[in-house]
Amino acid sequence: MPRPFVPVLIVPVLALAAAAAQPAHRSTQDGVYTLAQANQGKDLFAGYCQSCHTPTVHAGPPFRNKWFGRTLGELFGYMRREMPKTDPGSLGDEEYATLLAYLMRINGMPTGSTPLAADSAALHRIRIDSLPRSSAAPTSPDHRR
Repeated sequence: MPRPFVPVLIVPVLALAAAAAQPAHRSTQDGVYTLAQANQGKDLFAGYCQSCHTPTVHAGPPFRNKWFGRTLGELFGYMRREMPKTDPGSLGDEEYATLLAYLMRINGMPTGSTPLAADSAALHRIRIDSLPRSSAAPTSPDHRR
């Protein structure tokens, strides 16, 4: 009697899709990067990014209109795929995370005590937000991290 087909590869794919579909549990207003990390990001920006765009292009309304309400994971993925324009994907994940910290800093988002991790799954759980946590909809302590 033939054994039934068991889709072994589908389970991990479904688990990844479910993780990506989960709502963001944290916000950039929670202090998800450090000042030191943002300062390193400023240096990276000057070396890799500033020849094509100034920091003001990535601050205020232009940044807000495109990214607020989305996740840091989306921005991280975009940067890894598209930047720098002359050699997309050429930086390491830590460098892209450091650049994210700088972008948060120039957009007035608060610093924290832990550097932003270069972990795409974790970054997808952090919403880019301009509202302080106290003004946002309440969440239970279980969903903050």
